[in-house]
Amino acid sequence: MGTMKAILQKVPVSSETSFAVQEFRSPYFNIPWHFHPECELVLVIEGTGKRFVGDHISHFEPGNLVLLGPNLPHWYRNDAAYYEKNPVLEAASLVIQFNPNFPGDSFFELPEAVNVKKLLKKSVMGVEILGETRRIITALMHDISGLSGMDRLLHLLSILNIMASSNEIRILSNPGATGANMKDSERINKIYEYVMSNFTNPIQLQEISGILNMCPSTFCRYFKNRTRKNFTYFLNEIRIGHACKLLIEGDYSITEICFMSGYNNVAFFNRQFKAIKGKTPKEFRQEYLNRLVIH
Repeated sequence: MGTMKAILQKVPVSSETSFAVQEFRSPYFNIPWHFHPECELVLVIEGTGKRFVGDHISHFEPGNLVLLGPNLPHWYRNDAAYYEKNPVLEAASLVIQFNPNFPGDSFFELPEAVNVKKLLKKSVMGVEILGETRRIITALMHDISGLSGMDRLLHLLSILNIMASSNEIRILSNPGATGANMKDSERINKIYEYVMSNFTNPIQLQEISGILNMCPSTFCRYFKNRTRKNFTYFLNEIRIGHACKLLIEGDYSITEICFMSGYNNVAFFNRQFKAIKGKTPKEFRQEYLNRLVIH
């Protein structure tokens, strides 16, 4: 992928509109760890990988829909191995970006807008939209591209109102995980990029701290202060997330998955997996298989 610098993204909005609607298509999602003052509604059309929102890490796939609030750092990183096996695939997303007060300063003081105001407050932690609400919003997002003028604006307000009235949402990040400055974003991006490229191999603290020219103890304090988790836990999250994907998609043994996920001891792998997922790898796989039978 090459080296990418963190950015404070500038959202392009024309003089004829109050918000931007864009479809992005490329070989992979290529915007690194970044933030911007606008809210962003992101629908993944094609692509799989890891989604970083504030201090939250999860898997993304086509159909995933998330509302990201102002200055909330985020990063979508494709599964490199998946794309190496499927070179004709591309990453695609439909994105609506808008200023939090785009209808005007007094709009959200109206009694009819109170739920939307609450939704936008929640968005600073990242809000994932699920279930039937996701299906409805997805259809509306595809429709909005063909609209203009007041119809386009009313369409966005309708989207926000439907989300605000739904209980099919999930808060992703803890409060306070905002993009502080460019230098911090660039440093965190270097760490994330390195870990995502090397997590299947042993990673020593001396090695990762050297990327930022810090000693291990300084690096550990810096990382926890900026991400609200210690580095070892973060690395285990990435590895266990990868193991979950292998448990679901592959026919590998637990031992094979242990080594493919960056661990060299099965007993330790099982303990780490249970600490993060609340169940053993065997139980995780069996629960997934049971759900397939039910559906």
